[in-house]
Amino acid sequence: MSDMGLSIAASGINADTAELNTASNNLSNINTPGYAAEQVNLSPEAAYGPLGVGQGVLVGSVTRLTDAVYVAANVAAQGVQGAASQTNTVMKSVESIFPEPSSTGLNSQLSTLWSDISTLAANPSQSGAQQAVVGAAQTVAATISGSFSQLSQLGSSLQSQIGSGSNDGGWLAQANSLLSQVAQLNAGIIAGSSGGQDVNSLIDQSTAAVNKLASLLGVTATTAANGSVSVYLNGIQLVAGNAAQTLSAKGSAVTKDLGLTASNGVTVDAGGSIGANITAVNTTIPSYESKLNAVADSLATSLNSLQANGMAANGDPGSAIAGGYSGTILPNIFVNNGSATTYTTSSASFNSAATIAVSPALVANSSLMATASAPGPTNSNAIGTPTLDGTNAQEMAALASSSSGPNSLFQTMIGALGTQSARAAAVSSAASNLAMTASSNLSVISGVNMNNEELKVLAAQNDFQAIAKVVTAITTSLQSLMQAV
Repeated sequence: MSDMGLSIAASGINADTAELNTASNNLSNINTPGYAAEQVNLSPEAAYGPLGVGQGVLVGSVTRLTDAVYVAANVAAQGVQGAASQTNTVMKSVESIFPEPSSTGLNSQLSTLWSDISTLAANPSQSGAQQAVVGAAQTVAATISGSFSQLSQLGSSLQSQIGSGSNDGGWLAQANSLLSQVAQLNAGIIAGSSGGQDVNSLIDQSTAAVNKLASLLGVTATTAANGSVSVYLNGIQLVAGNAAQTLSAKGSAVTKDLGLTASNGVTVDAGGSIGANITAVNTTIPSYESKLNAVADSLATSLNSLQANGMAANGDPGSAIAGGYSGTILPNIFVNNGSATTYTTSSASFNSAATIAVSPALVANSSLMATASAPGPTNSNAIGTPTLDGTNAQEMAALASSSSGPNSLFQTMIGALGTQSARAAAVSSAASNLAMTASSNLSVISGVNMNNEELKVLAAQNDFQAIAKVVTAITTSLQSLMQAV
């Protein structure tokens, strides 16, 4: 009977040791990403003898406390948050390129240009007024081309952030490393499970890797009965057992066709922060480049047309009315594409705003502004004859209020940018709340509760003390019996 008592006490010590070790492990991993709280599974040993006397407790497996539905919801929320957060970051970057409203913004600079042209209309031959207009035009052109350059640089930066997929430190390289890690962990989980080993730490590592992949790519994952994880991206399997595909980038920010290709040659649509960058490179940034092209085209073509059809204060004519005039022909106000004389409007393959500038000839001689109207029945102007007529400059200044003019187009663009940016911020906030809720729901099941674990440690210590007393009682009884004999 004493042997049975000692055996029962020993089983209790084993059980308490397992409980103590598990509680300690839970506490030490309370902040470990992907960690799920563990629980010792105990069961009574089979009853012995005709009286059904218990023989103690058996220590079974140590299981992770988790739930497949909440795990899947958390993975999905990580993907949504990754995409929304990065989209919000991109939109803030685009907004920073257009500091509106501000004294350094394009809207203010356009207002200065129209104001200076109005002043010139009242003082057509005044050199100071002429120089002010050219200077204002140069400022506007530099801001437009500079803003376009910043948009292009942002696209290139976002592409670099994604990387090529090779070992370049980009997000795609990180994703490939995580995919490989999940596959390697799968191999360890399968082998460990079949050998009866504890693979909980491997599963925790796999969970953490999948969460990171979800944030980067928007992946989903399923877990097989043997514990291995399969990873999918929009229906394309990236991890199967111990095999993982690699992803590589294709296209570029320059050609607006950035994308991903799996190692099996299939094009993959990404979510998460990588997907957000791809959308920004291929769609968002090009849309604002196109809008900026439209502003530049409206400004340049409108003013160049009035310049070509007017006369300078000294009588020099614009190119549209020069005829056989042997003197100086007025240059365009705006040029681009490296040309000193012409302006080319934007097309599917050409960005006019990228290189817009003021004509070098006008910069060299600001008196070549067409302030006067062409000779006609409503005036006494004559080509080659000086005039103080400022009506053509007045028409130029009137472009400020044109419903299809550069001001209107730019203000519409800024309005759209503000709306899109505000929406991105709201979606990012909602996605963050969703991710917090999903994580909190999972934590209720899988999270480590410090108070509960500390109570388990205390209970195990109390159990050790109680078992010690039982062992002492059994030992004392045996000694008493031996002495009686």
